[in-house]
Amino acid sequence: MVGAVRKVIWPLALVLVIAALAGGGVWLSQQEKDDGLKAGTLISESASEALVGRTAEVRVPWGTLQVTVSEPLEQTHEGRKAGHGASLVGVQVSLDGPEDLLVADRLPGASLEDPTFTLVADGEDYVLEGLTGWAGEDEIAQVARRQYVALKGTPAEVGLRVGYDGVDQEVDGLTGEVDRDDAEPLYSLGFAGGAQPCGDPLWSPDASDVGDSVTQCLVTSTAQRPYVAGLGWAPEGRTWLVVTLLPGAPAEFDGPQGTYEVTESRSSYLLDGRAPKETFANNDALPAGVDEDPNDPQVAIFEVDPARATGQLEVRTRLTGETEVTVGRKGDREEKTRTFKALVAQGAFV
Repeated sequence: MVGAVRKVIWPLALVLVIAALAGGGVWLSQQEKDDGLKAGTLISESASEALVGRTAEVRVPWGTLQVTVSEPLEQTHEGRKAGHGASLVGVQVSLDGPEDLLVADRLPGASLEDPTFTLVADGEDYVLEGLTGWAGEDEIAQVARRQYVALKGTPAEVGLRVGYDGVDQEVDGLTGEVDRDDAEPLYSLGFAGGAQPCGDPLWSPDASDVGDSVTQCLVTSTAQRPYVAGLGWAPEGRTWLVVTLLPGAPAEFDGPQGTYEVTESRSSYLLDGRAPKETFANNDALPAGVDEDPNDPQVAIFEVDPARATGQLEVRTRLTGETEVTVGRKGDREEKTRTFKALVAQGAFV
């Protein structure tokens, strides 16, 4: 009888062990499923609809971005779940139309930069690579992008750091307030100054205007810019003054023994006695496919105090001219080319 009982007990024990293992496997499988996404997992989704959260305007040198940071969520808009003990925070960035674009000054060959986006949750950084790709070679993408970050637990503090060429701005995810830091000047950009002619020209000895070939420079615009692509951010407490002008070099001028045709001209610029940081032809900085200005405007960029008073811009143009003169004695004369160099200076208040 005892032997019979033992024969029953052993198979029963084996069944119980197998059931326990199977049940444990199911529990572990369910636990892994409930644990959900690993912290730091990035999920990109369509931004065709608005993201619910705190929205702020963040300016970069080429435009105004609408940035939204969501509260901690259980799942994404498309239904991807965070899982047990985790949450998701979404970030959406948009540049909806040309009204959000700003004038972006840049040197020839310089490119506009792409901002970086980093979610900061309880002191941990998560780089949102899916939100990049705004600045092309010659244009800015007018789109919206969204990305979620999986986080362990529910963060007490959430923010977004937007970086541009070494300068960061912080968006508070709870209030939507923006700490602009060194990017503050981007929010107070003034309108460009209008055109104004330079004063009367001053010539070097033995040179002057001739006929209709009058020297007359024209300052077409002036603007203060905290950032210029290729130069970067202006030093602390300073700004860039971008001056666009037509130097107005004449095609000819009067000099000793006649009128000289200008074969070479070179202009230089001073603002209150100081040389510019950069000078270039504006046509050289135009995006591909844009028609060049036949007037060939020039650009001079100066480093100045943002609170500066009006200053004196001086335009100095060095000219090399040639004319044909007759030399030799009577009966043995010949034509020779005579070269003469002159300097003409003009000024304007900018």
